[in-house]
Amino acid sequence: MLNIKTMKNSLVTDEKKDGFCFKSSCSQTLSQKELASEMADWNSSFTEADYLGMLSVQHTIVTKYLAKGYSVELPFGSLRANATGTCANIQDGFTLGVGNHTLGFLFNANENTIATVKAKLEYKQVPPDITSGAKLYRVTSLNADASESANLSVTAGKVIRLHGRNLSFDIEDKNQGVFFENENGIIRLSVYNRRGSNVVDVPISADLASGGYNVSIVTKPGNIYFTANIDSMVTVA
Repeated sequence: MLNIKTMKNSLVTDEKKDGFCFKSSCSQTLSQKELASEMADWNSSFTEADYLGMLSVQHTIVTKYLAKGYSVELPFGSLRANATGTCANIQDGFTLGVGNHTLGFLFNANENTIATVKAKLEYKQVPPDITSGAKLYRVTSLNADASESANLSVTAGKVIRLHGRNLSFDIEDKNQGVFFENENGIIRLSVYNRRGSNVVDVPISADLASGGYNVSIVTKPGNIYFTANIDSMVTVA
């Protein structure tokens, strides 16, 4: 699946022009072994090992001619090496690895490949990154001397510290705050020692049942609620 995200276009400074652009990424990768397996399914006279051998030979030959400066035609397009960089004078030469003189590769899909992919493209729009959205980076517990500990096995009264970004929330809004969740449900903690943008300190309430809990924080900087999660689990004894 091709994941497409809308992002701020930092190259556009004119407010009259489109200030956002699309960026895409692939959610999966077809490995060479998987490619050989797919190819074997199309023709039973060749095995997966046969196709892996063919791909190995293709790699050797294509690499050889790319290094010679050829544009190599493949069944789905052409591939060639591409030199880039800058210099001070027209007489200066390109020296790979010196300064910003680098080597890249350009692939151009052929018309048939382009038409087929366009007709069958699988893609989805993913939510954009919102700079005001809450993020959780680290969870610790506080010792009696206020120093932090990585030990997240705690008892009632122990203070848990959340480190993150944009963690401020409206305590009067019951949908916002720090939440503990396990298979028995979700509990909103209502008492806080500290509620900052980057650090939140919350004591473990006495009525919180024993067990392991996933931790999250919900904020609402504008019209949208944001939920920040973290993999760390807090265990209440």
